[in-house]
Amino acid sequence: MNDERGQALVIAAILIGIGALAIVGLRVVQDRVLANAIAQDVGEAAVEAAASAVGDVYVAQLRWLRAHAFDSPRPTFDATRVVADPATRESARAAAAEAAARNGAAFDGAVDVRCVGKMIQIELRYAGHLHRAALPADACSPR
Repeated sequence: MNDERGQALVIAAILIGIGALAIVGLRVVQDRVLANAIAQDVGEAAVEAAASAVGDVYVAQLRWLRAHAFDSPRPTFDATRVVADPATRESARAAAAEAAARNGAAFDGAVDVRCVGKMIQIELRYAGHLHRAALPADACSPR
């Protein structure tokens, strides 16, 4: 390999190696980007499912209040108590876990639910990202 043809083969082998390395590197980056996009979708689905579960509890409490509006003493609605109830939080967590499972993932974290202004705010962390959803709830605002 002392002639020009031998040197050309060495250069071609090096260029092929560099090309192969570039392709492998691009594949790794593509896989990472795809994994992040999937994790983002799973987190969004989980927080939306949690928000739906919280909304169901909130509406059920409002319906109960309406059904008992003429009781004596008249019942009052405390939205902060409803969203802080461990049963509400567990319902939200279970809904988030189910949504993640339907998307081929696992969610075993906590769901934070609280009244903020005239909104119920739902937050959870999945794959290192904070996901939020909010529901309008006038009852959260003090009168």
